[in-house]
Amino acid sequence: MDMLGTILIIIGIAFILFGAISILLLPDFYIRLLVCSQIDTVGFLILLVGILTKYFNDIYRTKILFIMIIAFTINPISNYAIGRSAYLRGEEPKKEI
Repeated sequence: MDMLGTILIIIGIAFILFGAISILLLPDFYIRLLVCSQIDTVGFLILLVGILTKYFNDIYRTKILFIMIIAFTINPISNYAIGRSAYLRGEEPKKEI
């Protein structure tokens, strides 16, 4: 279980790192928002699952599961709110990328 946790932590960190680099390379606001949403939700949850499998203690397990539930529900909602407010403000998506 220790090796699996380490592998999941490395995958989560790599996902977050590649997502952060791609934010700098993408031209459109909405595409950047999509990448931020993926980094927040998927990368963070993979990282937390790796920590959960590596440090499988009752105290840590409860806290990490609670953080996972909060992150899984709040991150998509907050990204939706940011995208909706940008759309209502008049931010137009680029036609050509």
